[in-house]
Amino acid sequence: MIQITGNKDVGKTALAERLISIARSLGYRVVAVKQSHHAPDVPGKDSYRMKVAGADVVVLRGGGMWAVFSDRLSLCRIDSDLVVIEGFRDAKLGFKIHIGPDPPADADVVVSLDDALRRSEEFLKRARCDVDADGLLAFLAAR
Repeated sequence: MIQITGNKDVGKTALAERLISIARSLGYRVVAVKQSHHAPDVPGKDSYRMKVAGADVVVLRGGGMWAVFSDRLSLCRIDSDLVVIEGFRDAKLGFKIHIGPDPPADADVVVSLDDALRRSEEFLKRARCDVDADGLLAFLAAR
């Protein structure tokens, strides 16, 4: 697991994209987890209306992708070689990279975006799992 934290607009997603791209080129199966402060579904759209009407889970298919909307995390396992986590600054979920100022005390490395992008392959080698997949799912489900 690799966790990326930092303030808004410092390049967390750019680093996540780079790490995912490198990992995929090496043949890794990758799961990405993104913390957002916004609802993922759009008010007024059909899937949103179905959820508001009382559906426990809404599955949306479009643009070649599947999306699942639910109040509960219902995944039973994480099937991957690498998990890239963006956010959850208050938790330690793996090798923790902080971009920019004001790092949390448990950051493994504090870097600028340029340095992080240059060192992406090094960071992939340093990835580790401080929690198992079941622990990560339990953590996410409690959020």
